[in-house]
Amino acid sequence: MNWTVQLPETAGYAVVTTSGTFTAADHLRMVEDIVGRPGWRPGTDVLFDHRGLDFSDADLRAMYEAGTNHMGNDSRIGGGKAAILMRSLSDYGRGRQFELMMGDRISATLHVFLDEAEAVAWLAGQTV
Repeated sequence: MNWTVQLPETAGYAVVTTSGTFTAADHLRMVEDIVGRPGWRPGTDVLFDHRGLDFSDADLRAMYEAGTNHMGNDSRIGGGKAAILMRSLSDYGRGRQFELMMGDRISATLHVFLDEAEAVAWLAGQTV
């Protein structure tokens, strides 16, 4: 799994673009990379563009492990919004599993999208 991170220089949101094959171990490395960067602030809103990520091997257990990764870094991630952009309906379903498992167990507010414009509008506080 590969990722790039663009942190906001002023107001706005960070963008994390992923590619390759999803694994929970890589997800943990990605989370730790993001929250460990100079300039990261807990509570930063993030657009996770996972349209280039292969979730075909990601089962419910992998989503649970990703949730554990998030919970273990919750104070460093903070209470911002995370828009999760997926490529297909099956990937959307995996993202929803993650979103529903996290519920009120984390500080951040998650929402899964198939449409980039809707994800960006949600991050901007517009109704979708």
